[in-house]
Amino acid sequence: MTDSPPYGKTSIMPYLKTLLPSDKYEIHDFDERGAPERADGNWRISETKYWVEVGMALAKKDKNIAICGFVKPADFQNFLFDNLLGITLIFLDAKPEIIRERLRGRYTKDGYFNEDQMVIGKPINVFIDGNIYISGQMKELFAKLDCPIIDTSKLSPEEVAVRVSEIILN
Repeated sequence: MTDSPPYGKTSIMPYLKTLLPSDKYEIHDFDERGAPERADGNWRISETKYWVEVGMALAKKDKNIAICGFVKPADFQNFLFDNLLGITLIFLDAKPEIIRERLRGRYTKDGYFNEDQMVIGKPINVFIDGNIYISGQMKELFAKLDCPIIDTSKLSPEEVAVRVSEIILN
């Protein structure tokens, strides 16, 4: 185990809100509208379409949107290469042991980690192992797409937000 705090994508949102001018950017959590118990690819694609539509509506008001959450580039297949939309995907990476610790921290209550709990219909340890596996796969895919990748393993949420905001603003 490492001694890093249990944080992730959502933890950078308050910092992004201070780093990106509020008159030009809205910051949202990908699943802020709620995720079903058995969230799957269809739900993720539906939410992706929703957020792209929100972003397009904001663009008409000369505003941008930044979404913090887990998506796959394939979910954007109809949008990603449309340069008019200006979509930039940024991959927040971490070492597997950091991902495991962050997820265990997220699902620990009152200092107790219940290995019997379920997350999106899966046993917690299966969910965590799946996240670690898919993270490695996603990193390779994001690299092939030449998307920015930030290793968050040794960074605070504020430091991650600074790097993300630099990419967005440039």
